[in-house]
Amino acid sequence: MYDIIATDLRSEDPLISGLPHLAALPIEGSAIPLSRVLALSGDEEQLIEAERLGMGTQLASEDLARRDVLLQMSWYDDPIPDNLALVLFDMGGVVVKNIHMLGKIARTYGLDREQFFTDYRHYEFPLMEGSISEEQYWRRASEHFGIEVTGNPFSDAFKPVFNDEMVSLITRLRERGVRVVCASNTIDSHWNILKDMGALDLFDATYASHILGCSKPKWRFHRLILDTEGVAIHRSYFVDDSEENVASSRRMGLSSLLYRDVPAVSASERLASAFSILP
Repeated sequence: MYDIIATDLRSEDPLISGLPHLAALPIEGSAIPLSRVLALSGDEEQLIEAERLGMGTQLASEDLARRDVLLQMSWYDDPIPDNLALVLFDMGGVVVKNIHMLGKIARTYGLDREQFFTDYRHYEFPLMEGSISEEQYWRRASEHFGIEVTGNPFSDAFKPVFNDEMVSLITRLRERGVRVVCASNTIDSHWNILKDMGALDLFDATYASHILGCSKPKWRFHRLILDTEGVAIHRSYFVDDSEENVASSRRMGLSSLLYRDVPAVSASERLASAFSILP
């Protein structure tokens, strides 16, 4: 996703008219990395140069819709459907905070942070989809890094706390008859901790990647949930803190909100704005 649109289109062009966070193309200096800038132009040579500089590019062709541009922007959130029936909430970073554990584990075992992070990423999705167990991971990691692992570092380092504004929103939605479910990428030990702290009790139903055998951002993850719930995608809404997950859900037609601070707006502000329709 991108934070700024750099464009040579006229300000009244329907693609950008009234949009915030615009800059002129070619861009001259930027307070943010150029990788976070989307170059929008009908001039292919401009786009070639923008790509050379590290920007994202979008050709302003006749068949390009305004929504196609908006869906690429980090500060854009889809409106709530008028006939909302189901809201899917991510768990970590959304309903609960203080979820980061890898840095703690690296410090505990004296591991090089980058080496450990890189190693973990190779096994992150197999762990979340339940194709390997946490015990198998740590048995391999102990041999790979030459360390003696005690207990389960994944659970020992996981100390989540509730995000009060999200708990309040979930309660309000359920009081108004909207079905609310958890849609989480997680692992078994974390799921048990969340269960013990009462986080799963907030929802009408819960869906976890390690149980489904499928994880976000795969479309199949959401389709499994929507099919089980029996709710049409156009009556559903998804809240997640991952740009990759939100971009994927939008591509499949699921209206979504990115619960993350960006230069233009805070996570709390965008949440309040999107759900301001609630009485």
